[in-house]
Amino acid sequence: MKAALILALLVLPGFAAAAPPPVSSAQTWSIDASKSQAQFSVRKLLFAHVRGTFPGLSGTLRRIDTHIGADLVQVHANLDVAGLQMDDTDDRARALGPGFFDVAQFTVVRFDSDPFPLGELAGGGTLRGLLTLHGERHPVTLALQPSDCPRQPLACVIRVQGAISRSLFGMRAWRGVLSDKVELDLRIVLNSDDS
Repeated sequence: MKAALILALLVLPGFAAAAPPPVSSAQTWSIDASKSQAQFSVRKLLFAHVRGTFPGLSGTLRRIDTHIGADLVQVHANLDVAGLQMDDTDDRARALGPGFFDVAQFTVVRFDSDPFPLGELAGGGTLRGLLTLHGERHPVTLALQPSDCPRQPLACVIRVQGAISRSLFGMRAWRGVLSDKVELDLRIVLNSDDS
């Protein structure tokens, strides 16, 4: 009995010393602005649509270290309003004017997501967060689309879709001509060399 107790005292410290220290799971991936973009579409009158694209979507996807094993991530993304591209130059001038984006006062659109499970990048899910647009900041709910390569979702395009009310963000111009509902389609590519 005494020999077993001595053996236990000698072996247990060895196990404790061999256990690795806790490793932080915090990681950050940057959004590749050269390959990422946000598109929007607004219905005009009955059937036509006004469409625009913001190239150069930038920001980060960050894994949150919760120390409890939860595998959560969070997105912070920015759009440069002045980079707006539209087929019609008059539509672009109106969109950047005071009735809509008002680029003279508000140069950036920002989205800060709530934490969400990393696994939803593969299978799809709900993306909630705060959208800052036209000087207003409001909660929005968007949809993460299932990945085209669910085994490596960080290596493929991440698609986010949804709709917002432009009047909620103070963009009330042309209300009799343009729908209040704005459809969004974001395509996000992460830099492969981040870790």
